[in-house]
Amino acid sequence: MKPVIEAEKISKRYTIYHQGIGAGSTLVETLTNKAKRLLKPFTPKPPKPSFEEFWALQDCSFKIEEGDRLALIGKNGAGKSTLLKVLSRITEPTSGRIKIRGRVSSLLEVGTGFHPELTGRENIFLNGAILGMTSEEIKKKFDEIVTFADIEKFLDTPVKRYSSGMYARLGFSIAAHLDPDILIVDEVLAVGDSSFQEKCLKRLGELGKSGRTVLFVSHDISNVLNLCNKGIYLVKGRVEAEGAIGPVVDQYLKQIKSESLSWKGNVGDEHIRFNFFGFREEKEYFHQHETPELKLEYEVFKYDPDLYFGFIILNSRNQLVARADIADDPDEMKKFISPGKHTLSFPISASLFNKGDYSIRLECNVHNLKPVIIENPSLRFPVYPTKPNLRFAHLAERSGLVLGYRWKEDKHG
Repeated sequence: MKPVIEAEKISKRYTIYHQGIGAGSTLVETLTNKAKRLLKPFTPKPPKPSFEEFWALQDCSFKIEEGDRLALIGKNGAGKSTLLKVLSRITEPTSGRIKIRGRVSSLLEVGTGFHPELTGRENIFLNGAILGMTSEEIKKKFDEIVTFADIEKFLDTPVKRYSSGMYARLGFSIAAHLDPDILIVDEVLAVGDSSFQEKCLKRLGELGKSGRTVLFVSHDISNVLNLCNKGIYLVKGRVEAEGAIGPVVDQYLKQIKSESLSWKGNVGDEHIRFNFFGFREEKEYFHQHETPELKLEYEVFKYDPDLYFGFIILNSRNQLVARADIADDPDEMKKFISPGKHTLSFPISASLFNKGDYSIRLECNVHNLKPVIIENPSLRFPVYPTKPNLRFAHLAERSGLVLGYRWKEDKHG
């Protein structure tokens, strides 16, 4: 049997303009460029515009078999989303060749393909028609789509009045139920509550078991390991590893272990920008008796009561073991997201963790709407046991979460 997707030396090039007048890709950019040309005789001669070529994908070759549940993994800028857009025919590759056998359904953004003025009911039929389905085929799946999305009460309401959660539920339900041979899903599962995400993952697993092919992008490695049987690891637009999901994830996790104990940069959106995330202590590791202090520097530009951030702690297999965010303290939260520059600190008791390698990942979201940062800054957090009393040296080897030194004598018996 032939593969459902064959990619041969796929490359995608973009041109990045640094200054001067570039090609206008939006109406605002086009009007701005025209204004600059009109003012050109009255302004000093600007330096020559500079630009560079950026290769988002370079010579990517792979094959995907029918029924594969394949994860695309890699850091931000690795080319994952670009590759999905190329496979979805949203953009054409600069060079290379793709063969796709079967009907493709893509969900690269929440509400992709929705017409805001049409109702939920009308958008279901519109999306089905775009996929090439007949009205009768859509009617057979209609009840399943509505039940999964849980929008019965709002079925005849224009989707422009939907909440972000309703958008997410309906968008995924349409994409996953209209009999696609190949379903392509980007980071959209970051939107919505945990029960919805769990339902989506279960549906993706069912599609794979029924012989459908699923391409999945997620930074949640536990979801990737649970859902996918194969993986492709991208580094700077190139295929670094391909094959069974276990070895591909292991190779990706080696990259995480190279992270440092501090991060400096500039990530965020119109609400907030983060500049520093790291430990105050200049050490390569921490002992279990220590309490290192995590420091965070950021600037808030626009107040939004649904904006929240925090961090999660992952073990060496990228499984979640602890978390903390500003929503844990509602009384202080408003102060932390008020406009202006902020510096926060958070003490972490290393005694709560077994010895081993951990990573701490910064996360920021607008609740139930969107992740503010997709490729989250991460820190190394190696924990070593305090030199033990030789009588109890074996205790340092025990597994399980260490709850710390909290024993106290009850004087009341």
